[in-house]
Amino acid sequence: MYAYTASFMNKYDLLVHAVNCPLFWRCPTRHIVDLYRRHAGGRHLDVGPGTGSLLRRSALPTGTAVHLLDRHEAPLDMARKALPGHRVRTYRQDVLKPWEVDEASMESVAMSLVFHTLPGQGIPAKSHPVREAARVLSPGGRFFGATVVGRGQAVRVPAQARWLMDVYNRRGIFANAGDDADDLDAVLRTSFSTVRTWSRGCVVLWVAWK
Repeated sequence: MYAYTASFMNKYDLLVHAVNCPLFWRCPTRHIVDLYRRHAGGRHLDVGPGTGSLLRRSALPTGTAVHLLDRHEAPLDMARKALPGHRVRTYRQDVLKPWEVDEASMESVAMSLVFHTLPGQGIPAKSHPVREAARVLSPGGRFFGATVVGRGQAVRVPAQARWLMDVYNRRGIFANAGDDADDLDAVLRTSFSTVRTWSRGCVVLWVAWK
């Protein structure tokens, strides 16, 4: 798994949100921010928070209880500093292991631009976070996010996106060679009663209700 160091995180927003999302994946970041604006609750868990820019741009109400979970210290530290005025708690742990978050304690869980970085051949092999999200959400809670995929009935992968995905997979930055949008939909439906998935370019976005 790629190491998200402090030096890399300093370039993260420029690379991911200013270049890759709009120009290669054909999904401008505003579509992901809109998920936060619509579905983030008063007790929110962000899995793989990056720099915290998605949360910051979502204009969460002051005092929101924000929980951040990541296996790397650099994104946790950067995201925490990006959220002054909120009650922030961090968990440094592997997303693919049991989360140290209480059952039914969250109103919302987000996992944005994370699945494609997790090791495993295809979405079903890395479905543990879906089950954990369902466990920590209270009734009526929402699990939402976005991930880059290379397959799916409604997914469009331009040639330049395919090239960059292949480069990232070879370097260990991505592990999404077998990730399929239809598999993600099926995995979400095993843990959630209501699921909506849709795609923009080669990004699949979702909202699932407990």
